[in-house]
Amino acid sequence: MALTQHLGRFVSEFSFERLPQGAADVARTGFIDCIATMIAGAHDPAPQLLRKALHPTGGEATLYFSDEKSPAPEAAWINGTAGHALDYDDVASLRGHPSTVLVPAIVAEGEALGATGRAMLAAYVAGYETWAELAWRDPGHHHRKGWHPTGIFGPIGAAAACASLRRLDADSTARALALAASQSSGVMANFGTMTKPFHAGRSAHSGLMSARLAELGFTASQDALEHPQGFLSAVSPEGAVDRESPPKGLGSEWWIIKYRLGIKKYPACYCTHRALDAMLELLAHHPLKPEEIARITVSLSDTHALILRNHQPQTGLAAKFSMEFAIAAPRGSRPDAPGRGRDQPELRP
Repeated sequence: MALTQHLGRFVSEFSFERLPQGAADVARTGFIDCIATMIAGAHDPAPQLLRKALHPTGGEATLYFSDEKSPAPEAAWINGTAGHALDYDDVASLRGHPSTVLVPAIVAEGEALGATGRAMLAAYVAGYETWAELAWRDPGHHHRKGWHPTGIFGPIGAAAACASLRRLDADSTARALALAASQSSGVMANFGTMTKPFHAGRSAHSGLMSARLAELGFTASQDALEHPQGFLSAVSPEGAVDRESPPKGLGSEWWIIKYRLGIKKYPACYCTHRALDAMLELLAHHPLKPEEIARITVSLSDTHALILRNHQPQTGLAAKFSMEFAIAAPRGSRPDAPGRGRDQPELRP
């Protein structure tokens, strides 16, 4: 059985009763964190401009837990963008930001369907496991090819989650995953602009629509993920991706238990967090005044240096992807404003 079909069967047979111990707790954390960041980011320019463009005038789903309503696909799109707007949402070792894609899609579709909390938690885990199964088939870093992993894996994860909510059969679920694969996108060149959170919102929308279309009979290839001209080959950095092996431990060994979620302490790219922790701990033990600092050197990986591309940020969004800003910003300053320090710390990959 092909990988696309394996995943389709797994998701179609999944239920809350099959959750391993601890998985529901991780999923709840994902919902809570995402809802908080969604509400916090709701009035950021990115979701508000998207809302203005889509111009929802009512529907079955709630926009960022306000009294505004929208059709579920548009709600997933706007809410996902809001959840990622501040770059404060959770991350995971499945190469991306799972909750800001999965939760908006699940909440919007769940509200439209009148789904139970148990069904929504199960949908989250189904989406997480599908995402992780694909992400870890490639030893390479997708960022190095220019991909935003949230934008390429997110639609397929959201499609799995919404297929689970809609209780699609194995064939329909596989088609939903295949259809979502053709909507995978998001390039790193747009980091530090409104388009990065748009990637998350668009992924939630794409996954939701893929499940709905598949239920109606929309066709897609049953091997779209593993085909030589399919998803995994297309997004592989070096072409070393495993397209042929059947899933190992799917439904018995759980990615969500192994990798869980990383909850952010700072509203900035996760690649800055270790250096920020070290800097703040250093200052706590050895308080320093700006005039006493001649130079700051930060060592980080090549990949993290690639992601933190903005060395002289001019906007708050760009500053979220700048190690220079992260280290130079004084405590108590606005986290979304670019730094004004004279000296820029050296980056040493």
